[in-house]
Amino acid sequence: MKTASFFTYQGPGRISIARFAPRGTPAGFRIFKDLAPGSWFNSVTPARYVELYAEEILSQMDPKETWDTLHEMAAGAEPVLLCWEKPTDKDAWCHRRLAANWFAKQLGEVIPELGFEGVEVQPLMPPIQAPKAKSRPQAALFGEH
Repeated sequence: MKTASFFTYQGPGRISIARFAPRGTPAGFRIFKDLAPGSWFNSVTPARYVELYAEEILSQMDPKETWDTLHEMAAGAEPVLLCWEKPTDKDAWCHRRLAANWFAKQLGEVIPELGFEGVEVQPLMPPIQAPKAKSRPQAALFGEH
């Protein structure tokens, strides 16, 4: 499994985890709304976004079941989780990397951003502060103790 932008990958195994795809996106992708952010996605700070995504989206899902479903949806291709942000956009970050980190933490599966395979620090991570003591979902998401 990998992550990518709608604008940088148009091959097989595309699965949208966005609230909706950009206008003009070539057909042939699947949609997995369960990993899409909530209606708060563009109205909160990056730190709050991470908290809400962990609490309202990821904590409600079974990682192994989600992993298996995404692979089934890819129909024999490698699943590539898509959202809007381009990894080359300065200061851009995207929830697809939060989902990738969740799979890494929960299942031990490393999911690189397409084109950044082998790069230790993946692009598109949100600029966040260390979690406060009460913010365990964020700490769990990023593997902090």
